[in-house]
Amino acid sequence: MPYLTEDYYLNFYGGEPLLSFRLIRQIVSFLKDNTKKHNQTVHYSLTTNGSLLTDEIIHFLDEHKFSVELSFDGLAQDAGRQKGSGKKLVPIIKELLSQPNIDLEINSVFSPDTVGYLSDSIQYIMDFGTPDIRCSLSTTETWNPVALRKLESEMSRLRESVVEHYYRKGNIPLINFRDMQRKGIFHCAAGKDRLAISPDGVIWGCFLFSDYFKGKENTPEYSKFFFGNLEDFIENQEDVYPKVASNYAELRMENFRTSKTECFLCKEYKNCVVCPINAALSGASLGQIPDHICAIQKIVIREKENFRKELRPVSERPIS
Repeated sequence: MPYLTEDYYLNFYGGEPLLSFRLIRQIVSFLKDNTKKHNQTVHYSLTTNGSLLTDEIIHFLDEHKFSVELSFDGLAQDAGRQKGSGKKLVPIIKELLSQPNIDLEINSVFSPDTVGYLSDSIQYIMDFGTPDIRCSLSTTETWNPVALRKLESEMSRLRESVVEHYYRKGNIPLINFRDMQRKGIFHCAAGKDRLAISPDGVIWGCFLFSDYFKGKENTPEYSKFFFGNLEDFIENQEDVYPKVASNYAELRMENFRTSKTECFLCKEYKNCVVCPINAALSGASLGQIPDHICAIQKIVIREKENFRKELRPVSERPIS
C-alpha cells in the first residue's frame, strides 16, 4: 500500500464489524501480500461487542495478532445491553485472554442509569485477570445532579479498588488511572495521524465524524471536515489533505468552551480530555462542551489525582 507508512495500524470499527467478517478476512489476506511487496508492517485492531465471536474467528484474530477492544459492562451488562449477554460473554473473555497473540482491552460504558454498577463492575472484570480495562462514561444523555453525585461515590470506590489491586498485584489494569501523569493541552488526533473510511467510502479524520455529519451534508461545517470519497482523495490528496487537516487541528482544548466560560480559563485546563465529537453527539455544537460533561471531567480528574497521591512504589506496598 504505497500511500501508508512502513508501520501502520488498521482498525475495524462498527456498528459491529464482525457482521462483515468475510470482508475483514479478505482485507487481511490482501494486505498480507501487499505489505510484503512494499516492505510494510500492519497492526490490526477490532472493536466488537463479542456477540458474534466464535472459535473460528478467535483463532483468526490470534493468528493475525489482533488487538481486540471488547465492549463489556460487567455487572451492568444486562441492565444496559441485551438481557443475558453478560453471562454469554464471560467464557468468551476467558478464551480471548488465553490466546497468546491477542491483545485484549475491555471497554466498559456507564450511563446515568447504570453508574451505580461502576465500581463493582470494574472489580468484577479485574478479577478475570484482564490486563487492560477502560472505564467510559456515556455522555449522549444528560447527567443530572443525582447521577453526578452517584458518579462521585462510584469513582471514589473504584479508586480504592484499584489501589488495593495495585498493592496486591503490582499493576494498574485500569487505563484511565495509568495516564495520571499526563499534562498538556489536549488536541483531537482526528486527521492528524489517522483517517477513517465510512461504509459509503467517504474519508473522515475519525470514524465518529461520519455519524455526526449524517443529515448535515449541506452545512459549511461539513465541507470543513470532509476529505472526500476514497478515489478522489487518493488522486488529490496533496491538495485536499493539508487544507482539511488544518480544520481538524483547531479541535484543541483552548478552543473549546462551556456555557459558562472558555475552557482555557479553567484551572483543570491542562488535565482535561474531552472528545469534541462525542460532546457534539450529545446535542452540542462542535467545540461546545455541555456542562454535565465538564462536571464529569472534574470528578474524574479529582479521583485520578487522589489515586496518584495514594500510590507508593510496589516495593513499599503492604504485605497482605
